[in-house]
Amino acid sequence: MSSTRVSITLTSPSSDLLKPVISVLERHSGSEYYVYERKDCWHIGLGSYRSLIIDSRGEDITISVAGEPSHHCPVKKPLPDIAREFLHEYWNHTTKVYGHVGFNYAAHIRGLGYTPGKWPLLALMIPRMEVLIDPGNITITGDDTKEVLELCALLKETCRCRNAPLPGAHDIPHVDVNENSSKYKTLVEKALSQIQQNHYSKIILSRPVNLQHRVDMPSTLYCGRQSNTPSRSFSLRHGNYQATGFSPELVMSLDKGVVTTEPLAGTRSCKGTEAEIQRLRRDLETDSKEIVEHVISVKEAVHEISQLSDKPMVEDFMSVRVRGSVQHLGSRVCGRLSPDKDMWDAFNVLFPSITASGIPKQAAIDAISHLESQPRELYSGAILMIEDENTMEAALVLRSVFQDRDRHWIQAGAGVIAESDPSRELTETCEKLASIAPFVVRETVGFRG
Repeated sequence: MSSTRVSITLTSPSSDLLKPVISVLERHSGSEYYVYERKDCWHIGLGSYRSLIIDSRGEDITISVAGEPSHHCPVKKPLPDIAREFLHEYWNHTTKVYGHVGFNYAAHIRGLGYTPGKWPLLALMIPRMEVLIDPGNITITGDDTKEVLELCALLKETCRCRNAPLPGAHDIPHVDVNENSSKYKTLVEKALSQIQQNHYSKIILSRPVNLQHRVDMPSTLYCGRQSNTPSRSFSLRHGNYQATGFSPELVMSLDKGVVTTEPLAGTRSCKGTEAEIQRLRRDLETDSKEIVEHVISVKEAVHEISQLSDKPMVEDFMSVRVRGSVQHLGSRVCGRLSPDKDMWDAFNVLFPSITASGIPKQAAIDAISHLESQPRELYSGAILMIEDENTMEAALVLRSVFQDRDRHWIQAGAGVIAESDPSRELTETCEKLASIAPFVVRETVGFRG
């Protein structure tokens, strides 16, 4: 990648920052991309310049270089070392690096057995072009001057067309979120039995809901973001894999030497009248099961941060955070990363989130692979955005829709502890699915893969 990159900044009068995002994705419908929203800014990595994919078994590495045949080789090193070497060899720090990590990555790096799915354990992409959209400005950066100018022209036109119709809102089929309800309650009962036998103290069990149609990911991103209040939003198309979601929390962030994780545990619906929502909030704040679940999650987060820092701190404790159709109890735990550790060390300790796996984490990961009927793939994994050697975010993949060549589905889980009731945990999964199911737009022009 050339060090003399072209960068053009446009003034954008539109308050709808998502419209230019969707415009870029629709124009480049056959391209690989990552979209990542953080604090009113949208980051788009467009087109693969360099790509690393580690297959679902953790056995094969594929490195793709634009304009060259892909290179394949066996995995002979720990996965974090492969990621470090890829970034050292191919990344010149003129772009961000984007990627995703599947749930089974956690089992693999811990030496646990697991059933491989189809999705990669780890994927990283260095993009050809980047677009940054923030309030007031759009910046396009790339090596190819013609590509940058064409994208500028498109975005200027998008900004002028303020009355363009909303994408996809007319084509959202109903999704039955009660699919496999009885099986899920039986699953929770099995977990409660194992908790009584002291196999673990908490486990997050999930259930997938299959969709009957292929998904238009950009339109789903647009429609879903109107009604969600995520910590981070994302959409990706990397290889044969696509996902869009509204992440309620961070697995971790590393910024200026400080590593942070934000456990959310404890859930109530956030739908209904204002009085009903406030009643549910009071119920959330006083329910003993929800409080116990949250407190043990924060305690474990402090323990994990203490492995990375000699001074872990709880900056925010058990505040209510609204995430679309649900409200959660949330906390923030942080500490200064030890000088002998890097972002991958921090990620390997904190991934997967306690709130998506369980306590103790290793026992919960192992139990999930035996209890759940199919691999989670990217569900409860992470979306990565790496800015430099000391700056990284990993957003937890929940409230999301997934798609590959064979399947399209949504998925949700609930935390099970000794005080859990199977019917209530089922209800919680339905409440969480309401953050994504009503916004999944059907693909109407065929698979653009």
